[in-house]
Amino acid sequence: MDSKKQLREYFRKVRKELSDERKAEAKKIATATLLEKVCRARFVLSFASKHEEIDLWPLNEVLAQEKRLLLPNLALHGRIVPFTAFDLKEGLQLNKQWKVQEPDPKRSKQIAVEEIEIALIPGLAFDRGHGRLGYGQGHYDRFLQALSCPLIGVGFKEQLLNSPFAHEKHDIPLTEILLF
Repeated sequence: MDSKKQLREYFRKVRKELSDERKAEAKKIATATLLEKVCRARFVLSFASKHEEIDLWPLNEVLAQEKRLLLPNLALHGRIVPFTAFDLKEGLQLNKQWKVQEPDPKRSKQIAVEEIEIALIPGLAFDRGHGRLGYGQGHYDRFLQALSCPLIGVGFKEQLLNSPFAHEKHDIPLTEILLF
């Protein structure tokens, strides 16, 4: 299983086959662990869990109440732009193309990337060398180049690839990977 396409197909299947109990256990542990990890950060870039990604909504709700949550908005030309996400009930909109909740620019504020103190990054798979396999569109790859904060890959234990996958020059290694 060498190609990134094959790896993506394989790890999509792995995530899809996780039981509801397994996902709930991971969500509970991830929430507690990540709350402790980000406790001192002023702004935390998280993600709006989609498809079979690990569920970070409980963490996001706490960060939103504390006015510290940033979520990516996939702006024009496929570029990620961080926005405040303090109102998770009224301040989000569905990005129909990517089928993910994102901050409504009319109800939230764009934040400069320099203000992000920790970034939680989703992925389909991660390797022991802090590599991340994304969905293949390059949105996060382009965005991560602009960040100087710790980049923490977040997912399920089952998303760990024991051997490194082929990295390309635009791939940004993560600072840390936390799998639950």
